Amino acid sequence: MDTQDRAGSLKRWELWTGHAGYIAEGVVYLLMGAFALLADIERRRQPNGSQGALAELGRTSLGRTLLALLALGLAAFVLWQMLLAFIDPEHRGDRNAGRHWLARLRHFCSGIFYTVLVGEAVWILFGLGSPDGDPAHLRWSSRVLQFPVGRVVVGIVGTGIGLFALQQFYRAVTNDKSKRVDLSHAPLRWLINSLGAFGYVSRSVLFGLVGLYVVAAAWRFDPHYSNGIGGALGALQQRADGEWLLGALATGLMSYGLFQIVKERYRLFRDS
Repeated sequence: MDTQDRAGSLKRWELWTGHAGYIAEGVVYLLMGAFALLADIERRRQPNGSQGALAELGRTSLGRTLLALLALGLAAFVLWQMLLAFIDPEHRGDRNAGRHWLARLRHFCSGIFYTVLVGEAVWILFGLGSPDGDPAHLRWSSRVLQFPVGRVVVGIVGTGIGLFALQQFYRAVTNDKSKRVDLSHAPLRWLINSLGAFGYVSRSVLFGLVGLYVVAAAWRFDPHYSNGIGGALGALQQRADGEWLLGALATGLMSYGLFQIVKERYRLFRDS
């Protein structure tokens, strides 16, 4: 059965946009995990978040070529997430009306996050570095906290990230992580599922830490507490047992990236 048959009423460009986007997301997590593991081994450098990983990739001419390809893939992922949020080409809402709008909001927020990454990649490719000296999470939290209700907004965002972390843990311990994937004929199916479980648990831990830091920024009214992904990984590195914790989390992020890449061959889009 070819991918078009499995995609049902999805147009071919929608199908390949989804495939390219999910693979690009996997590459981002693979890079984040790899650079974090390298930082853990060297112990003399700070681990990178998603934006830092893109910056590291763009340091060489070959890396910039790969970064350009990755930026195109991430742009495809943004487009796919926005399609899911506004058009719902897989008709997910028809089958689960109770969580319909929550799912659309999640896809919209994911699209916004990866839009920022695409922008960062473009800045790096044009040799502009980062558009600001401060990390992105510090820039937005500083600006939002200046508004009268900014503290509440930052707290709500942090809580939302924490709830997302819980949802990732749920996906790790259930079959939800592979409900749109047919692994029945996949070789090493147990290994693919193990990569997914470990990857989702690690992603849950990472975003749980980020959510706690964002809530702390709102509670203390100080944007410097709002550690992003790189800050959360760096905080683990500073602990007495940080070498093992960071190494485990970095390996888990790489596992998630590999899971996202490998499973695309077996993805079943809705209307199949």
